[in-house]
Amino acid sequence: MEFYQTPLDDLYRQFETQSSGLASEEAARRLEIHGFNELQTRTRIHPLRIFLDQFKSFIIYILLFAVMFSLLIGEYVDSIIILIILLLNAIIGFCQELSAHKSLEALKKISTVRATVLRSGRRKVVAAKELVPGDIIQLEAGDKVPADVRIIAAVQLRVDESPLTGESVPVEKNPQLIVTELPLGDRRNMLFSATTLATGNGRAVVVATGMATELGKITELVKDAEAEQTPLQRRLDQFGKKLSYAIIFICLVVFVLFFAKEFFAGTLSARSFLAMAFIAISLAVAAVPTALPAVVTIALSIGVKRLLRKKALVRSLSSVETLGSCDVICTDKTGTLTENQMTVREAWTTDGEVTLGGSGYIPSGEVSGPVVTELFICGQLCNNASLHQEEGHWQVTGDPTEAALLISAAKVKLVAGLHRTAEIPFDSQRKLMSVLVSDGEQEIIYSKGALDSLLERCGKVLVAGEELPLSADFRKDIEQQNARYAKQALRVLGFAMKKQTAGQGLQEQELTFLGLQAMIDPPRPDVVESIRRTKHAGIRVIMITGDYGETALAIGREIGIEGEGLSGAELAKLSDSALRSALQGGTNIFSRVAPEHKQRIVEALQQLGHTVAMTGDGVNDAPALKKANVGVAVGSGTEVAKEAADFVLLDDSFTHIVNAIEEGRGIYDNIQKSIMLLLSGNLGEVLIILFAALFGMNLPLTAILLLWINMVTDGAPALAYSVDPYGKEIMLRKPKPRGEGILPASKLTLLGVLGLVGTVIALTLFYSFGGVADSPDRLIHAQTMVFNFVVLYEVILTFVIRNSYQVPFFANKWVWGAAALSVTLQAMLMYTPLAPIFKIIPLGLVDLGILFGAGALFAAVCLFYPAMMKRRARLCRC
Repeated sequence: MEFYQTPLDDLYRQFETQSSGLASEEAARRLEIHGFNELQTRTRIHPLRIFLDQFKSFIIYILLFAVMFSLLIGEYVDSIIILIILLLNAIIGFCQELSAHKSLEALKKISTVRATVLRSGRRKVVAAKELVPGDIIQLEAGDKVPADVRIIAAVQLRVDESPLTGESVPVEKNPQLIVTELPLGDRRNMLFSATTLATGNGRAVVVATGMATELGKITELVKDAEAEQTPLQRRLDQFGKKLSYAIIFICLVVFVLFFAKEFFAGTLSARSFLAMAFIAISLAVAAVPTALPAVVTIALSIGVKRLLRKKALVRSLSSVETLGSCDVICTDKTGTLTENQMTVREAWTTDGEVTLGGSGYIPSGEVSGPVVTELFICGQLCNNASLHQEEGHWQVTGDPTEAALLISAAKVKLVAGLHRTAEIPFDSQRKLMSVLVSDGEQEIIYSKGALDSLLERCGKVLVAGEELPLSADFRKDIEQQNARYAKQALRVLGFAMKKQTAGQGLQEQELTFLGLQAMIDPPRPDVVESIRRTKHAGIRVIMITGDYGETALAIGREIGIEGEGLSGAELAKLSDSALRSALQGGTNIFSRVAPEHKQRIVEALQQLGHTVAMTGDGVNDAPALKKANVGVAVGSGTEVAKEAADFVLLDDSFTHIVNAIEEGRGIYDNIQKSIMLLLSGNLGEVLIILFAALFGMNLPLTAILLLWINMVTDGAPALAYSVDPYGKEIMLRKPKPRGEGILPASKLTLLGVLGLVGTVIALTLFYSFGGVADSPDRLIHAQTMVFNFVVLYEVILTFVIRNSYQVPFFANKWVWGAAALSVTLQAMLMYTPLAPIFKIIPLGLVDLGILFGAGALFAAVCLFYPAMMKRRARLCRC
């Protein structure tokens, strides 16, 4: 049997203990056997491994291959440049991720608390890690529970279990035996490690420590959950493999074509063979987007800084763009969608209904309706919570429900100066709390509690300031109002009072019913708008909570999460396929879930092809946060959740999650733009050489010219894209499909068209200026024209690609600076003594005029083709 189902006498025998506790010697012996009461983790930080992980990319493997061949052919400068780029990329990623690789170390912080334990009949305060099974511990309000314990005795004991179960209201606990099988959140005679006592005190026997606790089981789930590869990593790997195959094939074709030309012309020699190999390898180096790893890393790093300004701290660099790719957000309710602060929404008396504005623990808000002051005085005085300010923020001590009553009294501007002389505390049998207040020569009894228990003790009702008999009609009206609030998932308390002469004592009889106060843990003010934005962005929001189903459904309706609900008990009975069917059928609200349920839901969504973001703040969220494609922990959450997550929100607003998604999409767009720019330029160079070989022309671009073009036109503009503003409709489009490549078909088609157009213009220039002639001077002239056109062509592409993403033309000064730098460096090369080294010649005004005319023609085609495609798409939709 489970510990909560075992009689206390049997537990004492099982753990060989007694009510006076263990002997100190026995506790020491058990500590040797069971070990410290702390969580074990296998995770260790390995800086070298983090650094080497930065090189795990197929693109980087290609570049290392290119470095090796560059060294073989004597291109030492190019090899050094590529190696420097790779090292800088690795260092940036390493520095960003080193501080974030502490996955489970923070779990140990939970064990630094101290505990009051009975040893040999005497109280001792020991470090919580020294507790052993069989220890008897004493707990007071405010204490953190140091281990899993079975309650022996309890006085007004209520426990905040939200870090473990997600339930927002403290749970009443008692030592009564439970015979039926119940989920974790309903085991009322157990206290669990990492939860906190809200009120009361108790004594308990330790039944599990360290990794045997419920928290320890969650730790195992966190360790066992395998991190998913991010969409960007997956797409870049796929892209790198496909690119490498294409490059190898094209280089072989070029080599074979030039080899055949030399062979059939009878001019083949060892020198010409090496020259052809040199060209093929240079083409391979040119075709690889050398700047891509650095561009991706820098774009992600800049995105990290932008996200920090939007209150999101990034712990995993590669997960930045994943958030922009997600199409499902699984979110906890308590503390994420809601305030995690009980708030009175409605109050009711026979005089009418009162609506209270505001939220949380701020003691102000609009109040509308007939205020009966006695109702709010009762809530204020029949209360053991306190309200105070710390560093400009309102804080409460005590039960959140009682705190809500203090706030409601403050909102109606009540300041009660009466003195309490006696109290009957709340208990689960009576379901009432009453206090006796002295008011001069008379006394007043104030009572609050469950309506059915309260009405049994009421004989009158307050109507328009007069006490009238509590008739059947009044009782019916009260019960109907209570039922209406309950359907809205509001927590309802009834209030009553009795005036009497001094000395009669506190008797809960013949009370006068005052009214009702209905409260809820309210949604955050900005959540409704955030949910609306996610819908426009094609993102599904699923609520996963440990709270009750009625409450979850009510909050869901209020904030705009539509769909069916499913409880943890119902989920546990479903097979994996049935769970996937439920998710496909529109189930969007899960209540009373256990930690393993959350992980099952995330896994089921991933199996359906979704990219899942999981948000949460509690210990119970940690396994799912790690399993999800991207985990988002809120700032006020537990260290466990933060260390398992990829992002930590610096405040708990759900809006920042949506802002982070927008940032992730923008980062991905900027990376995609950089890839398009790098590929389009490199594609043009490859096609020019390939078609020249096919048509039997001379070589339009030499190896050194190819390397110069890549250095001048690739890196700076692509890096400038990293700080590009985002397109206007970025949150009005659907997320990228999981199986989509790094570039969708429409972008690849655009690249192909622009590459072909550029190739046709370049080869036309090459042919017109003597590219097929035998004269070396004419060939150099033709190569110079093609060389300059390709540089101009790639500068024009910088702006054409931005236009396809709806980025304002003059929005980024760095792009303009990069374009100006490319043109300036090109001019310096052509009109300085460097020109003969590169075997080019300075161009005259006529040549420049023809060159700019060719550029204008290319720009016109670039603008015409996308416009034509958009018009065609509109016609197809019609």
